[in-house]
Amino acid sequence: MSSRVFWGFLLVLVGGLFLLSNLGVLPWGIWNSLWRTWPVVLILLGASVLLRPLGRKGALITGVLALVAVVAVVGIAYANYRPGTDGTGQPYQTGATTLSQPLESGVESVRLEMDFGAGTIDLDGTAAEGQLATGTLGYVTRSPAIVYTSSGSEADLRLSMASGAWIGSPGPRAPRWDIHLSPVPVYVIDLDTGACATEFDLSALKVSEFNLDTGASDCKVTFGDSGLVTKVRLAFGAASVTVRAPRSVGVKVSLATGLVGTNLSQAGLTKTGETWMSEDYDAQTSRLEITVQAGVSSFNVEWVD
Repeated sequence: MSSRVFWGFLLVLVGGLFLLSNLGVLPWGIWNSLWRTWPVVLILLGASVLLRPLGRKGALITGVLALVAVVAVVGIAYANYRPGTDGTGQPYQTGATTLSQPLESGVESVRLEMDFGAGTIDLDGTAAEGQLATGTLGYVTRSPAIVYTSSGSEADLRLSMASGAWIGSPGPRAPRWDIHLSPVPVYVIDLDTGACATEFDLSALKVSEFNLDTGASDCKVTFGDSGLVTKVRLAFGAASVTVRAPRSVGVKVSLATGLVGTNLSQAGLTKTGETWMSEDYDAQTSRLEITVQAGVSSFNVEWVD
């Protein structure tokens, strides 16, 4: 079985599971367990390589193994799922925590760390004057932790879901975070998530680093013409990630894996080895240096003139 056929077959299976969840056949809550089993993909890939010399027979065996693996993983996740509870036997309790962190005088750089299980995050740069971060942090069972520290011109803001709580998944019970940041400081943003949907509009912000570690997610990140060289590190399993930027921003992409579907050629980037670069990249003041480490995923670049 060729690698293209293998990944196509696997994507069909994963897409089928998402469809069943959207139709209500599978509860969204089981994705909290499912996304943690992504190493099964590596096992199936190894099996396909070992069975490739058998030709069609090997392809058939690989297909059967993939189908059995998906059924087994879904069955185990479904057996462990307890509707109406947080995964520890406690009933659901939903709510929202208000985020209201003032911007201290003299703070010039901020590290924003977010530890988010599953659900939805919307983030932009529209905090009111005098505020570093505002918004609401939705939760299921237990409220998230908000920790802020500062020293001189540097500050650290950490937002994290409560450990041990059921952390949701895309769907009716999903927690949602709506966050607004001040456009004044320069940010380093670290995002660690499970299965979620994220919309980051960073066009009004100055971001020197953006680091994303995620599982089965749909992530969209929009950068602006900030005048900075921004280092972007994206590490994800079975996810779809889209980076948006104005054409005045130079974009360089390094792919650390060959198992990613991309539109980089269609977006006008030129490939040299494993690196893709936009036209006149070195001449641009604002640049994105993007490193992608991914499993069964798609990564795209879109221009937002």
